Amino acid sequence: MLDAVLALGVQTWSTDVAAVDRFWRAADALGYARITYGDGLWDFTHDGWTMLGALAAVTRRARIGPAVTYAFDPAAHHPSWLAKRAVAVDHLSGGRLDLRVAIGAEDAAARAAWERHGIRYPSGEARVAAVGEALAIVRALWRGESVSTDGPVFRLRAARLAPAPLQRPGPPLWIAAMRPRALALVARLADGWEASYVTPQEFAVLSARLDGLLERGGRRPRDVRRSVELDVAVVESGGEREWWTRRFCAERALGPGDPLLRTALIGDAGAVVARLVEYETAGATDLMLGFVDFPATTMLERLAAATLRPESARDR
Repeated sequence: MLDAVLALGVQTWSTDVAAVDRFWRAADALGYARITYGDGLWDFTHDGWTMLGALAAVTRRARIGPAVTYAFDPAAHHPSWLAKRAVAVDHLSGGRLDLRVAIGAEDAAARAAWERHGIRYPSGEARVAAVGEALAIVRALWRGESVSTDGPVFRLRAARLAPAPLQRPGPPLWIAAMRPRALALVARLADGWEASYVTPQEFAVLSARLDGLLERGGRRPRDVRRSVELDVAVVESGGEREWWTRRFCAERALGPGDPLLRTALIGDAGAVVARLVEYETAGATDLMLGFVDFPATTMLERLAAATLRPESARDR
């Protein structure tokens, strides 16, 4: 069992409301520690914050939050609205919200996806600075302060926010980051850090880099939780493994040597658990898993049987 040492979470993005409802309920009952839903203007999600309200209503134990949300421009999420929406979900969930924020991908496709909606997508350096500015505002509003700022991106005049979040001084802030400037932002103000689609060895290098940044800033490495976003397929035979590997590659247009394939956890329960332990050894406290057979719950249940205690056992 891994529930005492490594927290396992699940990520969902589907626009099939009935399917995500079933999946959320199953993950919560099986004992997964976190459940997230994607945010953004993509065609594979509904509005993320609306969906988080629904997620709060159908779960009882798991911590919840956006897979990531965005605050690099007022038109993506203004920090006042972001703080307000987060407070609502924190109350709806009974204090189970984690606010997870992304800097945004550094590629032309990501830029085009935002700009076709008329939302600025500045340089990576500017996005990091804007996210730092936004999160400082969010935290101050959660603390009940009167916020006035003339920042480069956001301008507030004696702004206050009520009601306050249930979690005090506010929900934990996670930042998804891979590049040096973004990691430095994590070290400065985040409660949690998430990397995406890296091997255990790559994660260990990034985690050690974060340790150094934290120590130079006067923070303890153990103050920041560390998560990895991964795809997973828990299979029961060699034939099933081959079939899911082919499907995984076809759906994502991956070649045989694609780096994403190297990070996918595809194997029987024993092999997947062994890989999870490698990430734990590399410094991970959490894993956020995208199950490739969604909307089915078969693989969700297989991994839970190998790693987690079911709801009935936890309640004894």
